[in-house]
Amino acid sequence: MKIVLMNMVKIYNKETNQVLVLDKVKKYGWEGLTFPGGKVEMGESFVDSVIREAKEETNLDIKNPKLVGIITWISDEGKDVGLIYETTDFDGDLVEDNREGKLFWMDYEEFKNTHPKSMSMDHILKIYDGEYREVFWDFRDGKDEIVYF
Repeated sequence: MKIVLMNMVKIYNKETNQVLVLDKVKKYGWEGLTFPGGKVEMGESFVDSVIREAKEETNLDIKNPKLVGIITWISDEGKDVGLIYETTDFDGDLVEDNREGKLFWMDYEEFKNTHPKSMSMDHILKIYDGEYREVFWDFRDGKDEIVYF
């Protein structure tokens, strides 16, 4: 079974009560509003990967990312594991347009009620809001089962 490790980071501006939102257009199944993130590369720590992905997608330098949860997707092709981070510690000049889509700041409560978000975002928000620490989503053999922990 193939296992892919990924990350996501909610970059939160305490002064404005806004989060950095990516309107992702690049990948099938991940389109819609989401937070920056990507894959963990071989030989890279999880923290280093989320810092690198944030820089690549936003041009911001994030610091002190805090791991807040995990989401796992199981399919007939393999297993994807997403490490969910958040930070309020960042600096740099935001690049609003990139290869993934457009970036913009949005009120966090407004974001939660906006659609279309990427397919897993509503479940990931349950982690960010402290309702759960783990989401397990099983797609094998035509199933569509989600378990929260």
